[in-house]
Amino acid sequence: MLYLILSNIALIVFFLIYWLGLRKLTFFQWNRWFLLGSLFAAYLIPMGLYVQVPMPEMMIVEIPEITIGANQQAIEADKVSTDQWDILSFQTLNAMYWLGVAMFSAWFLYRIVALLRTIGAGSAKGSFSFFGKIVLSKELQDEDLQQVRNHELEHVKQGHSLDIILLEIFRLFNWFNPIYPMLIREMKFVHECIVDEKNADNKVAYAELLLAQAMNTKSALLQHEFSNNSLLKNRITMLFKEETAYKFKAIYLLALPATLFMLFLVVNCKQEEQKTEPPVEEITLLDLPEEEKFEGSLIDNPEILADYPGGIDNFRKFVQEKYTYTQAAIDAGVKGKIVANFIIGSDGAISNIIITEDLGHGTGEALIAAIEKAEKWKPAIQDGKPVASRFMIPLRLDLTQQ
Repeated sequence: MLYLILSNIALIVFFLIYWLGLRKLTFFQWNRWFLLGSLFAAYLIPMGLYVQVPMPEMMIVEIPEITIGANQQAIEADKVSTDQWDILSFQTLNAMYWLGVAMFSAWFLYRIVALLRTIGAGSAKGSFSFFGKIVLSKELQDEDLQQVRNHELEHVKQGHSLDIILLEIFRLFNWFNPIYPMLIREMKFVHECIVDEKNADNKVAYAELLLAQAMNTKSALLQHEFSNNSLLKNRITMLFKEETAYKFKAIYLLALPATLFMLFLVVNCKQEEQKTEPPVEEITLLDLPEEEKFEGSLIDNPEILADYPGGIDNFRKFVQEKYTYTQAAIDAGVKGKIVANFIIGSDGAISNIIITEDLGHGTGEALIAAIEKAEKWKPAIQDGKPVASRFMIPLRLDLTQQ
């Protein structure tokens, strides 16, 4: 969902650059490639959300946080209720999204079939092209036939139909973005300007032909019509417009800060996502003092991680049950997080339990006591042999109402 939001924001940003800065320029081929490039950039940049940074060599495995509080049952019940609501909301949005995709896909296929039928009939009120197919109006005068044919043939040579179909396919999966109708219309406008520029040797006669053909045509979305009413005024304006000075190509450089802005947005969203989603296993760099002896060689990135009998969740549950509040902590209404680091030796024994974050009032010592009561672990494995490894366990206390 976040990917769709970011990619469509990026597309809107790029389109605004085109609309405000590039649309009136006569660099028609440049505008075509800018619009196409914007489309791909908008959907490639947010893929940074899924780029994973390689794990460092030195690591300590972080066990998911344990929460202990005065109203533990109420907290857990509220969390379950919130999770269920989040799942329901996501499922509803997901169903609405795919329903929209299905509806727009059906509409797209309907237009394709209708267009192919028109092409199969071999004639139409207006002249148009679609990929390699050219249909000329049956009402064309002989003197205009070759001019119109050359116009449509240029669309075919330039592959303009592929641009429109590509935009329509992207639109299927981004149907909620209001920019797409404008983007498709502008792409067709740029296509027509490209072809008009190549074929209008006599601009006055060419404009008159456009006006004459516009009286007998109806707007369509997929094919390229020789004279499209909705684009006609702007086409004639651009036909007679003086060529834009070369220095104005510098405006295209606005795409660079727009790209940097989107990259910044993606990085920040990724960081926020990592904060709000507690990891099952998080890697943290840390050098721990090793005061006690332990069995085996300490490996910071073992092939197989150490595991507690019954799984990590069973260890978390054990610590939660064995943790004992000190009277001083209860009296102080302690609230916050304690973090303990420890080593699992190659024999599965726990050693070197060190509190790296403490709340005082004996809370750290109570966590050490709970961890020491745990049974032996299944040690980590490296090259088929048991080895020692590091672990971290965070525990959040809330005794404000105890």
